[in-house]
Amino acid sequence: MTLVPKIVELLEAQGVDDVLLTVGGTIPTRDIEELKQLGVAGVFTPGTPTDEIVEFIRDGVKGRSREI
Repeated sequence: MTLVPKIVELLEAQGVDDVLLTVGGTIPTRDIEELKQLGVAGVFTPGTPTDEIVEFIRDGVKGRSREI
């Protein structure tokens, strides 16, 4: 709950609203809901299978396109 609020703040300040924000690591269970309320799409704790994370990200960006 130290880094993520700052990241969200910086993204918002730059007008970045098309990012699928995910976090992972040793995150207290009590913080997960608050992180999601801040705009974190996915919270992955230790032991989460890599396949599950990859599937979450693929599903999260499906249908998005970006003009270059």
